Amino acid sequence: MKLKSLITLTVSIALSSTVSADTNKALEEWKEFAATSDNPGHAKWVEEISKPESLAMAKAWHDFRGYDAQDLIAAANLPAELKPGLVITKENAGNYPWLKDYLPQPTYDSLTSNDWGTIGKITIVPSNTYYMTKAALDSTKHLKKNNIVPAVNEKGELLNPDGSFTLTNNETARAVPFLNPKNGMELNWTYVANGIGNESEFFKPIRIGACTAEGPKSKIDRYYEGHLWWQKYHGRTMVAPLGEVADKEDLIEGGSIFFLEPFDIRGLAGVRQRYASADKSDDFRVFIPSLKRTRVMTGSDAQDPIASGIELIWDDWRAYWGKTNPSKFDYSLTGEGFILALPEVGYVYDAYKMSESRCSMESIELELRPVWKLEITDKTGKYTYKKRTTWIDKESYYMQYHITTDQRDNRMRIWDDSRAFRPSTGEAQWRFVMNSNFQNKRFNYLEMESVWENRDKLINDEKFDVDQLRDYQ
Repeated sequence: MKLKSLITLTVSIALSSTVSADTNKALEEWKEFAATSDNPGHAKWVEEISKPESLAMAKAWHDFRGYDAQDLIAAANLPAELKPGLVITKENAGNYPWLKDYLPQPTYDSLTSNDWGTIGKITIVPSNTYYMTKAALDSTKHLKKNNIVPAVNEKGELLNPDGSFTLTNNETARAVPFLNPKNGMELNWTYVANGIGNESEFFKPIRIGACTAEGPKSKIDRYYEGHLWWQKYHGRTMVAPLGEVADKEDLIEGGSIFFLEPFDIRGLAGVRQRYASADKSDDFRVFIPSLKRTRVMTGSDAQDPIASGIELIWDDWRAYWGKTNPSKFDYSLTGEGFILALPEVGYVYDAYKMSESRCSMESIELELRPVWKLEITDKTGKYTYKKRTTWIDKESYYMQYHITTDQRDNRMRIWDDSRAFRPSTGEAQWRFVMNSNFQNKRFNYLEMESVWENRDKLINDEKFDVDQLRDYQ
């Protein structure tokens, strides 16, 4: 993908564009694009990003950051053909020699050469402007106003100048710790701080399909369905409990899942909670219904597959949820530039269409995104992956694409998602993930139905206590 040298970093360029309170360039491009589109979802998306509260959020973040995606795109030297409305297929991909500079190699291969997990058609849509919540903005402004500069110590912990953990201190927990990260560790923590992109998350349900490795004849081998919850424990302003969650003083966040299908694992429940201290391992417990017992998981257990056929280990939750540890991993900021990625429009419409078999993609939409490139490299030789490469968005501070390699440097898995971004609040949940294993040639998909209303009542303490969660249904 097209990545500029760090030496020529131009994020701080003086941008001449202005953003008014009643429009922005992304909105204007979307209006023009939707006017000629036969997809009603495009017009609905325009309605959503046209709301006064959406425009106000976009402007507030633009003014604070000093740029948005459209500014960075306007300042770049891009191919003239790379614009909304371009349709790319296997047959015409060769007409665009610049395509490999912006399209992840696995995506290019799925479009042009693979006989499994294929992509039939790519349509380029306008680049959106993304941002986080007002709470994140206010918390980040608090850092700047009070000259609070978080720092990473030798153990990899993110600390405020007063020694408190940045992500458990209510005044700083929701902040973007490094708006313009200077190195890999700062970029890693900026990504980690974004986390789930909101305070409380609920998928009802999450569906996971695992396909066979039979090339074009692949079919669903295993199908899973469950409910999934996630919660940030500090700096809460949008979903009750406000302030912080009781009895979670030392924890940053927690995630949990309860499987409903298939029958042979129904009732499998997992809860994982992350301590801020590098000296404390995750509180990670899984209830196994066939054994009728709870297993306390260790750090190495986080490398186990979540379930048979699923191309995810527990550390792959939300693409990457490994604990920061500089004694075991190197964190490197290796470049910046642009990538073509799935748009985060799942709150309104689906930017993808699956094949009838649900083991390949009939079509997907992609938008051009400004990104930093983060590489996390295993130093022990004992981890499942030798390297994680993540392209992290310069507006949302969340990843746009994720690739892992094995210890021999062979491509292993990808995580490519389309989130459900809610423009009026800046919150984001998930809608869809393509998760493929390029060694066994198995395609997985994840689809999520995000719950937005009554999260204060539906997400409670029992969802993060495996001994209570096991009796959920």
